[in-house]
Amino acid sequence: MYNLFELEDAVAEDGLQLLYVTSFRYEKHWIGTRHAHSFLEIFFCVSGDCEFFVRDSSFTLHPYEFVLINPDTEHVERAIPESPVEWVVLGIKGGYSNLPTDSNGYYHGSFVADSKGMVQLLTLLISELQNKKKQYSGAALRIAQLIMIHLSRITGGEIKQEVSTENRLQSSIAWVKQYIDDNYTSPLNLEMLSDKVGLNRCGLIRAFKKRYGVSPIEHMLSCRFRDAKFLLETTDRSIVSISGNLGFSSGNYFSQSFQKRFGISPSEYRGRNSST
Repeated sequence: MYNLFELEDAVAEDGLQLLYVTSFRYEKHWIGTRHAHSFLEIFFCVSGDCEFFVRDSSFTLHPYEFVLINPDTEHVERAIPESPVEWVVLGIKGGYSNLPTDSNGYYHGSFVADSKGMVQLLTLLISELQNKKKQYSGAALRIAQLIMIHLSRITGGEIKQEVSTENRLQSSIAWVKQYIDDNYTSPLNLEMLSDKVGLNRCGLIRAFKKRYGVSPIEHMLSCRFRDAKFLLETTDRSIVSISGNLGFSSGNYFSQSFQKRFGISPSEYRGRNSST
């Protein structure tokens, strides 16, 4: 069962626009494709469980839980066959969540303490959109606003008018740097990083370089070489072992890159700086 209700004129005075509402139930295994939107999405789980993957995080959405996905945040949902999922999703343009969250671009919370009121509002929202009585679009918008008020009461935050494009960009770039700092020994490439924050490769490189003075890949390599120098100075591990653990494709490539960067081979560097 899948219902999509699209709206064109559900715009509030503060500029928030209710773009669509979907309600659906899946009883078979499925997984979507990773994607990002230019607008806010709110998922409400009414029954069953569903797995969420947001940028580099993953979690399970249980009954009477919700997740807010901020604009330009890569995510994907996956159904669990043994737990048929039923949920309602709101797409809101011009909105941005400042709910307590980290730089991952989402908030995962529970409305179990207000489940009766929230389910009543969600049911009323779907009913308005199905019946399409006079001024149903405006009614749906006001119900959505009530839902957002309930969320703000539950969480202590709010869904407000979207922050500027520049602020959103800076938040995304800061997230990319943190992601690299946490994962620089893993395989990383520009396509992966740009997809996660909804930017094209050139836009990501330009914005990252403007803020940090280097490209994302150069920052990753700096992190790897920093650790490489430390390991060469303090351990007797082989060049191949060090290069493999730091994410280089081969010992030869690592040695050539090290030589090019520092003007000295890893072995020579170890000989001059080893403390072992």
